[in-house]
Amino acid sequence: MLPALGWRVDLEPETLAAAVECPRGRITEVIGEKSSGRTSVLHSVLAAATGRNEFAVLVDANDSFDPCSAAAAGVELKKLIWIRCAGNVEHAMRAADLVIHSGGFGVVAVDLAEAADAGLRRIPATTWFRWRRAVEPTRTVLLVVARAPVAKSCSGLIVEMRRKREIFAGNLLRSAEYEIARRKPAGEGSILRSANVCLYPF
Repeated sequence: MLPALGWRVDLEPETLAAAVECPRGRITEVIGEKSSGRTSVLHSVLAAATGRNEFAVLVDANDSFDPCSAAAAGVELKKLIWIRCAGNVEHAMRAADLVIHSGGFGVVAVDLAEAADAGLRRIPATTWFRWRRAVEPTRTVLLVVARAPVAKSCSGLIVEMRRKREIFAGNLLRSAEYEIARRKPAGEGSILRSANVCLYPF
């Protein structure tokens, strides 16, 4: 069995790595509304991969990736390929398909979190089955970030992020607390862990 690629959040890496691991050779979905912590998970997965001298690819459907924030979270940008798709879901899916079938990457992340619902509905169900077959014999973590599950039965793991509360120092936001719930595999939908993410001034 291939080892899983764990991910972590600043200040509590061991806690989150124990709570959620992204299995290699599988599709992992991270879902949640805006400001739910989904981007922090994306950054931490990319940081874990690039920190192990693996190359990663981010297919960014809506050009929402912030390299400065990612670098601050530990992502080694020189080991990351960033594909910008300017809001075109079809282009994002085609780009991801080419990358997945080319192989050789530790992580292939597809960020559909800000994609229009109309574009998501046009994704053929066969795409996810094809991707699942493509990554199964590999060491690649295929990470899909979205507001709600899109790969559905093809995903090996679905993690839902929720924001619980913010902590302020005066008028400044200093940290945020998130809940992490596993929605798949079935029967593991309980809250796994609360995580605190500390924010640092630029």
